[in-house]
Amino acid sequence: MLTADHVDARKQGDQLVLRRLDANDLREAHELAAAFLETAAEHVGQTQAEVHEAWQGIETNARKRKLAAGLRKLVEDGCVFDEQSALDPVTVRRDVFRRATQSRRTRDVLRPFERDAVIEAVATALGRRSSDVELALFADLRGEHVLRSAPMVDAATVVDAYELGRAQAILLRAVRVRCDVQAGSPLAVRAFFAWLKFQRLLFTTERRGDGGFTVTIDGPFSMFESVTKYGLRLALVLPALRSLDAWTLVADVRWGKERAPLSFSLSSRDSASRPAPPPRAPAQQLSDDAQALLEGLASLPKSAWKAEIATTFLERPGLGVCIPDLVLRREGSPDPIYVEVLGFWSRDAVWRRVELAAQGLGARIVFCASARLRVSTEVMGEAAPAALYVYKGKPSARALVEHVERVATAMLVDGAGVAT
Repeated sequence: MLTADHVDARKQGDQLVLRRLDANDLREAHELAAAFLETAAEHVGQTQAEVHEAWQGIETNARKRKLAAGLRKLVEDGCVFDEQSALDPVTVRRDVFRRATQSRRTRDVLRPFERDAVIEAVATALGRRSSDVELALFADLRGEHVLRSAPMVDAATVVDAYELGRAQAILLRAVRVRCDVQAGSPLAVRAFFAWLKFQRLLFTTERRGDGGFTVTIDGPFSMFESVTKYGLRLALVLPALRSLDAWTLVADVRWGKERAPLSFSLSSRDSASRPAPPPRAPAQQLSDDAQALLEGLASLPKSAWKAEIATTFLERPGLGVCIPDLVLRREGSPDPIYVEVLGFWSRDAVWRRVELAAQGLGARIVFCASARLRVSTEVMGEAAPAALYVYKGKPSARALVEHVERVATAMLVDGAGVAT
């Protein structure tokens, strides 16, 4: 993935604007990408240092330094480098340096220090050839890694990835991202929500007047730790957005060395936002805790409740949207019980769910919150057709069923209903 160093952007008032690639830029980008790919293919079997040296020899325009660096980074990301030695380099170095030290201590005019003799002695002790020891000596250094395979893509694919990657690099510096999304199919929107949860992104959702949704996502720079890991997940929002019919994205970012607060905008109309296939099986992706519950419920002996992945979302107009992970059904009962796992979410998210349940979601639901969020089961009123299950470590399927049984006996409060 690209970084901020590869982004050619400028400040325009309080906006951060990407410099668009014109026809000449795109032509040069395709030529550079093709050259980097061809050079990589020609150097399969050579070391990473040798590949880098060959790339340095490709002529580039000084004004297009960031363009060339970004394309090269993407090509290198697609290369497979590996150590070429079957011996452990750390062990080999230790043996060589120890024998070299001993040899220097005993050397004299008649017995000078001989490097080849040291290598030969280590090779004999290991039962290998001297060339094997030479090869292993620094094989763990990145520059000595060998190129096993080059990317099997064309220049156009690399250039497309570069255009998308520039916007993704900006999102690595985001404090908050707001997306207005719309899709012809409610299932497509539900799949997008499920994908956000699978990526463990912290977000809230509200229905817009035109039938679309506004999704607000916390950015990595709103946190105090795990900025890089979370930022990479947030950057993957763009490929997921591109599977929807229409969308706009506005990100509050901290840009430059001074971390200046700026706004960055992108939409489905931009060139870097051309349609893309949806993320792999998004509707079937669950967080680790939700997946553990699904498997645990399936293995419970003699359980009256059958669980499956939810394909709906619940909403209360004016208050927000809830995206359940699972739905439980009991034979003979027409009313399902929904389950949403909030193990990685914020404490505020739990309070928002409590408010939604109090106002009425039109369905019974159990919220599962990690004890790390410091909430109590008592915050959920007994009158609401909902329950809060607080768990330590991993959620228990058996404990969840106990909460589901309690909710099943509660009166269904009139609400907005279930969107399918």
